[in-house]
Amino acid sequence: MQLEVLGHTLDKEQTKAAMTTNTNSIIVAGAGSGKSLTMVGKIKYLVTVKNIKLEDILCITFTNDAANSLENKIKTELNQPNKVYTFHKLALEIIKSHHISYHIAEADLLDYLIEEIFSALPPSFYFQKYFLTKNYLTNLNFKNYKKTIARFIRLYISTYYDQSYFNKLINKASKKDIPHLLIIKKIYEMYLLEKKSQNIIDFDDMIYLATSLVKNKGINHKYKYIIIDEYQDTSPVRENLVKEIIHKTHAYLTVVGDDFQSIYRFSGCDLSSFLDFSQNFKPAQTLYLTNTYRNSQELINIAGSFIMANPRQIKKTLTSSKNIKKPLTILYYQNIHTALFKALEMINEPNLMILARNNNDIYDYISHQEVHNNSLKYKNYHIYFKTIHKSKGLEEDNILIINLTNEQNSLPSKIKDEHILKYIIKKDIYPYEEERRLFYVALTRTKNKCYLLVAKKNPSIFIKELIKKYKKYLDIYNL
Repeated sequence: MQLEVLGHTLDKEQTKAAMTTNTNSIIVAGAGSGKSLTMVGKIKYLVTVKNIKLEDILCITFTNDAANSLENKIKTELNQPNKVYTFHKLALEIIKSHHISYHIAEADLLDYLIEEIFSALPPSFYFQKYFLTKNYLTNLNFKNYKKTIARFIRLYISTYYDQSYFNKLINKASKKDIPHLLIIKKIYEMYLLEKKSQNIIDFDDMIYLATSLVKNKGINHKYKYIIIDEYQDTSPVRENLVKEIIHKTHAYLTVVGDDFQSIYRFSGCDLSSFLDFSQNFKPAQTLYLTNTYRNSQELINIAGSFIMANPRQIKKTLTSSKNIKKPLTILYYQNIHTALFKALEMINEPNLMILARNNNDIYDYISHQEVHNNSLKYKNYHIYFKTIHKSKGLEEDNILIINLTNEQNSLPSKIKDEHILKYIIKKDIYPYEEERRLFYVALTRTKNKCYLLVAKKNPSIFIKELIKKYKKYLDIYNL
């Protein structure tokens, strides 16, 4: 059976993934392999062939933009109204269905509380020990310390949530870290009390409360299928909500994602949920989408080999019908202030997305006045700038990656997390594994060529690796 979706005929792998029903399944999808097309195809197959009502299929993705995009595609294909949820929207709907009143906490409530606590309290023994300056409230180290406390608490809530687990962390800690953890625990408890006293919830509370309600009171809608996109970016708290919904509804679960593109560990996402799916949701079938319709075969060979240097990544071989003998071009520069426009002159392509590790990287090359709404004026070309994180899911004719120096705040970033965060963030098993995935995402946004703007005297270690292993696929020019 062939499936026609949004004007395209699904390939064999996409068709198999769309038509696999009556079981849990994980669809391991390569970059540009038609994930959205396959998801819409699966929903179409369930509705038109299996006679499942559209409202009995729960669709979840991770951002509002992605949810709106998928919602529109489903409506276009099936001509029926439908709803695609983010996890937070789903949680809020569950809370409302149980007639629980709530108010949403301000996003900066935790930061405000931390400031209030340290402004009101005199320095304790711990602060005298670790921050010896009398003006510790304005000390740069102390400002960073307060940011670390906020990050620790947010990660703790999004990863564990359970208040009692904090004592286990403390029991595992070294003697020198226990004072810090006790401070963080006290602030965490005060944060919980503050929310309770004001009858407010934050974003992680939403998911936890919804999970508790489903577990203890059930869920009003008896879903038959659950489909989740970008599952490599899930977290334990989100996974627990899904488990409780399945426990109550006996729905089949299909998740779609790419372990090569897991780049949100800093916000509590855990790749283990994706890698361990078949153990967590038995029985489960693993399906693959290996045909890329975006990148050339040569580029996907380079990017795939680069990412699979990490043995933890799932081994997969992607194929493309497109060929570009040298899909990567290194542009060496001597003067950073003239490098970008020289690069644009050499590339001379009307559609170009500039990618960087950090929000302000573009301003190392040009002034603020030359960037308007993340777009650059150059001829009449469509040239715009994004961070690599914000580019995920997007594509462009050609890509230019900047900030590829061998420095702390480049790609890969060598900025180490504060020591205390080791109790809450899993360490890299393979060197720079998350940064490698970030570079993979950047490389695979292109439909044609990817240009790499590199300081000749101080190249990134990733650039050195590309030259060492894939030189025959590279063009190298001096600007």
